[in-house]
Amino acid sequence: MMMDDDAFGVGASESGRVSPVETSGGGLGRGEREGTATTMSVMMSRRARAREIVVDLGMFGVMFAIGLWLELAEPNQRFIQRELLWRYSYPHGENTVPTVVVPIVSFLVPLCCMLLVPKRWNPAMRRERAVGGLCASVGLTWIVTSGMKNVIGGIRPDFVARCWPDGNQAWVSEGVPRCSGENDVVQQGRKSFPSGHTSMSFSGFVYCSLYLAAWLRIGRDEGRIGRWDGTWKLCVVLAPTVLAIFVGLTRIHDYWHHWEDVTVGALLGTAFAYAAWIHKKPYVRTSTSDVRVNILENCSPLLSDMNE
Repeated sequence: MMMDDDAFGVGASESGRVSPVETSGGGLGRGEREGTATTMSVMMSRRARAREIVVDLGMFGVMFAIGLWLELAEPNQRFIQRELLWRYSYPHGENTVPTVVVPIVSFLVPLCCMLLVPKRWNPAMRRERAVGGLCASVGLTWIVTSGMKNVIGGIRPDFVARCWPDGNQAWVSEGVPRCSGENDVVQQGRKSFPSGHTSMSFSGFVYCSLYLAAWLRIGRDEGRIGRWDGTWKLCVVLAPTVLAIFVGLTRIHDYWHHWEDVTVGALLGTAFAYAAWIHKKPYVRTSTSDVRVNILENCSPLLSDMNE
């Protein structure tokens, strides 16, 4: 009878059954296996995020180089009708917002805003994705805006003062002016459409507004919310966009752009900012059921809610 029991035990072991001793002492338990899988998942996630940062920075460098090359290129020498010189006869003056300030306004200010806001207030934000989206928004806007300026060769409102600073108008042929002003100043007078100051400002500041809207959870049903609580949040979110509007208005005030230049520049910057936000999806949550799966929620904080 004892032999039968031993034989039965051996048979059970050989058939693949796990004895209580093996379960308690040998191998990894279920909790340890889950912990190991979680650790591996975190390591893979960190590597993927590091690769994403490197790719984003590399692409931003390429876009910066292309944008700089287009910025220094000469624009199209557009035919100028003498009957329309009244549109280009405004005085030439200095910029309210200098050109060298535009990269700081459009990129560094939103970048500092993203890096300085406390992440613990909204752990669902992913800063590396947000910064990558900002790089894509500003870089693509610069390339498209500079390319359009060179291809179209729009005439600025102060072109007459740039071309003939002494007031003596001369023409090489019909529609081709003989300018006596400095060549760089004259060539800049042929880069009116669209407004680069406006498009760059909107690409950075509208993106910053989207980031702040997601960070402050604008558009969500938060239950009981104070009247003034919602007001200050809305003011914080719209502040960057209002600043971009101010930059655009200064371009018309300084006679460097027509109103249509500023309007199209604002539309370009806003479009690229929103497209970059949707593409990068900086607002994500990790599923509690599977740490390896990211549930993309509330890609547009102004249009959808994120369930807790």
